[in-house]
Amino acid sequence: MTTAPQPLRLENIQALRGIAVLAVVLSHLMTVERKYAGDRLLGDFFNVGFSGVDLFFAISGFVMVYVAWNKPSGLRSATSFLFARGARIYPLYWLVSLAVLSVWILRPEFVFVSNANVSLVRSFALWPAQSYPLLAVGWTLIHEMYFYLIFAVLVFSPPHIRLWGLMAWGAFVLAAFFAGAGAHGPVLRVLSHPLSFEFLGGALTALALHRFTGRYWLLALLTGLVLFVAACFFSLQLGPVFWESWPRAASFTPAVSLIVYGAAGAECAGKTFSRALVWVGDQSYALYLTHVLSLSAAGRIWALAAQEGPLDNIVMLPLLIGIALIAAEATHQLIETPLLHFAKRLRRRLF
Repeated sequence: MTTAPQPLRLENIQALRGIAVLAVVLSHLMTVERKYAGDRLLGDFFNVGFSGVDLFFAISGFVMVYVAWNKPSGLRSATSFLFARGARIYPLYWLVSLAVLSVWILRPEFVFVSNANVSLVRSFALWPAQSYPLLAVGWTLIHEMYFYLIFAVLVFSPPHIRLWGLMAWGAFVLAAFFAGAGAHGPVLRVLSHPLSFEFLGGALTALALHRFTGRYWLLALLTGLVLFVAACFFSLQLGPVFWESWPRAASFTPAVSLIVYGAAGAECAGKTFSRALVWVGDQSYALYLTHVLSLSAAGRIWALAAQEGPLDNIVMLPLLIGIALIAAEATHQLIETPLLHFAKRLRRRLF
């Protein structure tokens, strides 16, 4: 049986989460600046911040193997796994979505992705739809939940066939993509989406970490960073079409997988990353869900006093990032953490 490593506190992985969420925040900060400042300092280059999502997906694949690969098989174990992942994703997502819904009802123009095609039921269920969810960043959580369902099937299955199951899933996604399944509705589009390979890459990274006990981490990290920069450059050359389908997955999957291996391997070697990034990583889910709201609210206040020239941008852009971080930390400490503690206690009672 292939087993996953168990020596780490995952601090470097948390630091990578911090980097990933800050990248996404910067990409949306660029949009806020364009909408409210009247002029701009942040150029199109900041579109590469969307690559934070790709890093998130690889991290998710890594963590799922790390924490659940050796779970005993069976329905109880698979159900417990799904409960834990659902409890991690849904409660805070629902609360933030309700906040967006209340704004959308009163002032729909205040919500970035307000449109008549939003399905509220599908949005709250994180079920694939033709349009983005009401809380637009929830589109990534739809992919996350798909991966969790696949992984629950692996947990249900005997441990000695889990690696084969993982490979079978990858083969299915590849075959469905080349068969054009994504053109036949939103569910099939998610099931066949090439971004699934980023989860798969992260999962294989965790298995490789066990196999090589973190050796070659520096080579992996440097190679991953070079490939990541190349992918970002490629994205700037192709423009918006890059982010839609296979160019994104093909470019970023090897890069983010190697970066995750390098970060985890560095921790195996006793090298840890910035504590500040770990702090951001700890609140990364709250920041991911709330940053568009906090940036938009602060941006509207900025618009009331925006001036020509770069001075107000130089002052306000870091301030907006600080506001987003403070709002996320408050959400993490006051809402997310109590919810997670309650869910953990409930899971122990149920399973």
